[in-house]
Parts: sequence; C-alpha cells; structure tokens
Amino acid sequence: MSSPPDAEPTSTALDVLAVPRRRYLLAALLERGDTSAVGSPATTAAMSLAALATEVATTERDRPIVTDEQCARTRTDLVHAHVPRLVDIGVLVRIDDGDAPTVALADHPLLEAEWVRTLLDDPTGEAFPAAETTLNRTLEALRRPRRRIVCASLAARRGAVPLSTLAAAVVAREGGDGMRLVDVSEEEWLPVAETLTHDHLPALSDAGLVAYDDAAGRAALVTIAPQWESDWLLEGPLADSAVPIAAVRESSGGSTADNSVSNAATGEAAVNGDHEGDHVHAEGCETIIGAGPVHARGRDIAAGADAELVVTVPDGSRLERECLEQWHAAAERGVDVYVGSQSPRVRDTVRSMVPDAAVCEPQFDWLNFPLEATQHGHVVFADRERALVVTTDGADSDAESRVSALAGDGRENPLVSVLRDHLGPRLDRLAAAHDDRDVRDGTPLPM
Repeated sequence: MSSPPDAEPTSTALDVLAVPRRRYLLAALLERGDTSAVGSPATTAAMSLAALATEVATTERDRPIVTDEQCARTRTDLVHAHVPRLVDIGVLVRIDDGDAPTVALADHPLLEAEWVRTLLDDPTGEAFPAAETTLNRTLEALRRPRRRIVCASLAARRGAVPLSTLAAAVVAREGGDGMRLVDVSEEEWLPVAETLTHDHLPALSDAGLVAYDDAAGRAALVTIAPQWESDWLLEGPLADSAVPIAAVRESSGGSTADNSVSNAATGEAAVNGDHEGDHVHAEGCETIIGAGPVHARGRDIAAGADAELVVTVPDGSRLERECLEQWHAAAERGVDVYVGSQSPRVRDTVRSMVPDAAVCEPQFDWLNFPLEATQHGHVVFADRERALVVTTDGADSDAESRVSALAGDGRENPLVSVLRDHLGPRLDRLAAAHDDRDVRDGTPLPM
C-alpha cells in the first residue's frame, strides 16, 4: 500500500515542528535574518549556537533574560540533538568558524510551505485556539501518515464509525488508484484495525482530535476540537479533512458544533442538547464523553492556569504521570497548585512529584459520594474560571468503566459558579493555612 504523494514531506515537516525547541530555533533564524516571502526560498544570516541558544531559552521561558546556566543547558541540547537532526533533514547548514560554530537556514522546500511559515511565525502557539501542550500533542500525533488518513476518513463520515469500516476506508485511501471500500477484503483490513486499536486511535484521542470507544469498537472525529479553528492545520497536514470540517463549521454559523452527529461512545442519537461526537452542549456547559477527550480537556485546563489550579483526585486510577508533570510545571511558573485526595497513596505521590503543591484532604462529601456506582470526585478548576468535573460509571461489572465529564468556561458559567461558591471560601482559607503552617511532616491540609 502506498501513502499519498505528499505524505513524506508533510511527515518530515511535522517531525521538525512537533518538538518545541526546533520550532523556536527555526523561528529565531527566520526572525533574525532576511525572511523572504512565502513561496520563495528562505535565506537568513548565520547565527552562532550561543546566540541561538539564548534566543531559544528566552522563548521557551517567556522571559527577556535567562541565566547563563539555562543558556548552557539549551546550547548542549541543540548541539547534541536538534541541530544534527535538522542538518540531516537539510533544513539547516552548519558553518564551522573556529571557536564559534554557526548555523543558517538552508534553501529547503519545507520552509516554503505556507502552513509551515504560519506556524513558525507563532512558534509558541499564542494564536493557536488551545494551550501549547495541545499544539505539541497535535503535531506529534499527526506525524504518522496513517493518522492523517484516519482523520480524513472520519471527516468524510457523520458520527461514530465502526472500527471495521474505518479500517477498510484507511486501506482504500492508502491503496490509491481509485480503490473502493467494497474492494477491500477482510484479510486486508483486519491487520490495519489492529494498528488502529493499539496505536493510531489512542494517539489521536490523546490529542483530542478523535473520540474512540474501545469497548464499542467505534470512533468519530471530534469536530468541535479547538484545533479545527486553526486554518493552517486544515490548509497543511489535514488538507484532506478541510472540506467536510469547513462544511460543518459553516452549517453551524462558524461553530464546529454539529447537532446531527451521534454519540461517539454509544452510537445513539443525540438527546437533550447539541451533540457533536463525544461532546454535548447544554445550558452553557459541555458534556465530554470518553477517557481520551476528558483527559485532554483536563490537561488543557491545567496547562492554561495562570494563578491558581485546584485538582481533586478520588483514587490512584485517576493519577497519570503526565498530570503530575503538568502540575509541577504549573507550580514552577508561579501558579498556586492545590491537590486534594482522600487517598494517602495519591497524597504521598503528589508530595514526591510536585513538592511545591499544597496537598489537601477533602473534608466534605459532595464531590466524592457514590451514586448508583457512578463516582464523582475528579475535578480540575483553574483560576476560578475554567472547570471540569469527571464522572466514572462502573455500574456494569462486565464492561469497562465509562468516563464522562461536565466542563464550563467563564466566570458566569453555571458549573464554574457552583464550584467557585463551594470551593472559593475553602481555597481562601487554604492559602492562609499553607502560608502559616509547615506541612513538610506529611499532614495534609483540610479542604
């Protein structure tokens, strides 16, 4: 089977751009030199690796001044990892000039693509409609050509698609030469279905582009994913998905909500609200269905926290290493992080991995009570303006637990208002208690 003719250069571009430091490096060279118009060869003046490391370090820390140690660490990483890779691809040329080696952009077609130049004009994703972590996951997920074909195949269909149908559609698209779905045999689509299940769909789900229910064997494109608001994505890596996505956005007045799409997890018709794949909009709040999209939203909220981040975790099954890393990153950038859990194991893990967080023990039951085997308790609350309340339904012991969440954005949002009313006074007391008390003995603060 063959991939589309432009798959290889697109994959190369995504391989370069998925790593933030490579974006910062290329953007610094473009900005410093003579940036030619899109469609023409890019030419820049050479920069020393020391100067380039300083530019990259200031960009990734969003500070005009960085320490010598930070510059040195960045320079080491550039010298040993990123510059050699970019030289091998042909995007950079190295100019050894005595004790001050320099690099410059090469005349490479990658830098002539309009979508690439658009992204490099905004390497930190300030104009991207989601956090930079979501941008990074999106670029990483789309590096593989088959995942882009999966998106195009799902975009051509409304609602949730059975895995067998999706696998056959992928085979037909990869086959090219007018290969039709009916021409694909079970022998051809079965091994593709395996790779979708164990590799491609989980990666796309983690990026928030696809809703995938492993138990039901169905997948759907998340057409309200914020990534679709970025024109360069539809003009570049996912150009094959642009027409159907644009049609959905136009039919809904510029929004990506589509009332006709069925529930991605169950395949059932929409009821009581505006459904789109794994999302439901009702009364100013949004219901998200499926572990992948729920976790992606939680990470996005945590990554966007500016001053305060509150997380409650009912048990260790909700604790992912990536979440711990995000909480640690938030604390490092000056965000007040509060993590509450009734599980001693969770609290010990947070103390070890996020030492600057205030570890708390909830003293109330309204977020933790069982209701017909549905567990409430995992909450993400940022800046008292963005909220996510997760529920896990484990009522059917013969099936995997189903994860869903209610999300709200904005201070006037009903869900945000409820959480602010309940948690606000407790958070004010927690802040004072955390300042006045030495909690290094392991005793959690009462929440």
